[in-house]
Amino acid sequence: MGLFTFFKQLKQKQKERAISKNTKLIQNPKAIREERVSAIEYFKNLGDPKIAVPTLLKRFEYSLDHGINDTREKESTMEGILSFGDKALPFVKEHLIQSTRIAWPIKIFQKLASEDRVASALESCLFLRDFDFDRDKIDKNYDILCYLRDYTLPDKGRSLAPLIEALDERVRFATVEVLLTQGEPELLEKLERFLTDTSAENTRVHQVVVDAFVDKGWVTKTLSLADGTQLAPGVFFTKERRLRRA
Repeated sequence: MGLFTFFKQLKQKQKERAISKNTKLIQNPKAIREERVSAIEYFKNLGDPKIAVPTLLKRFEYSLDHGINDTREKESTMEGILSFGDKALPFVKEHLIQSTRIAWPIKIFQKLASEDRVASALESCLFLRDFDFDRDKIDKNYDILCYLRDYTLPDKGRSLAPLIEALDERVRFATVEVLLTQGEPELLEKLERFLTDTSAENTRVHQVVVDAFVDKGWVTKTLSLADGTQLAPGVFFTKERRLRRA
């Protein structure tokens, strides 16, 4: 082995040890704060997004008891990830899919990507089936849907249709809010059943659908009711198949 090769391998091993050490510090909420901050700086200056970005994202997986310090560390971490620009996006998207702690990663994605890409990425993170008895998945779905209310979705919300049947009322409500925002006729038909659903478990869903149909003047496609039928306090069905307030 030549001397050059020897020193090259030695340098590589030192780098691997430093990466391993600093990764453990970033993941440890009980680490000495100064050491964890130094670890964040190490990855911010590493220059390799394939290693730095996924590791920095691990800092968002927990919160410190000291809120100010927690925010400062996360802001510094976000700054480091943003410095990689578009190169960070695939890693941030993968993290969004895998993690349930998504608030800060979403902030990063929003700063780096167009609205269409953000909306598409968030949609891809939703659990559409087999989540009804998993609290983490339920909460993640709800959080993502709350963000999606602010976007025009590439598919107008068609992929969200299964969530109308979610057992969790918050998820149903948030899904309906997103679909009402999109205003896609095909999906509005699926929501018309809530116009006459006054059950306790759908109180909020019923009201938000009624309000939207009144405010937008949408024509119903599936309801066959007598003119003047009351659907909610002060809201009536008309022969034009619309809803009106008294």
